Amino acid sequence: MRHVRPFALASASLLLAGCGIRGSEVVEAGGPAVADVARQDGMLLFFVGPDGSSIPVVRLADSAPTPAATAKQLAALLHGPTPEEHAAGITTRLPAGSTPVRVEPVPGEKAGSRAGVPKEVRVSVAFAVRPLDAAAVRQLVCTTAHAEDPEGLVEVALTGSDGPLPAATCD
Repeated sequence: MRHVRPFALASASLLLAGCGIRGSEVVEAGGPAVADVARQDGMLLFFVGPDGSSIPVVRLADSAPTPAATAKQLAALLHGPTPEEHAAGITTRLPAGSTPVRVEPVPGEKAGSRAGVPKEVRVSVAFAVRPLDAAAVRQLVCTTAHAEDPEGLVEVALTGSDGPLPAATCD
């Protein structure tokens, strides 16, 4: 038994020492990861996380992708996070409450995209869009882009009560 104990101590010390991999900081590698499951089972809404980054949230949906379905998703976005989402640190930078939203796909398709995916979508809201910060604009742009295209590759042109913003993509 005396020979087993030193071996056991040596083994335990090796396990406690780890495998030699050093810790590192978080490495940024692009936009939020978005799973195709949202298109099949729900709608994808983009909110803001505690660090100001975009947070995709999947909610149940009952309709196929159409301008009306996109407007419905934007209305859900404008209602803000659910109490559960808010408790998890998810917030919004958009004005509170439901406002009328109009969605209009621009005729034509983006080069290299799948059939039926518009090149650009125009979104009109009843509030001012120019004073919105980048996170708030990203919420509207990304929610719209992913409602229209599973890959979110649609350009979105926002217009508010104070006029239009330049077309943008979800990046």
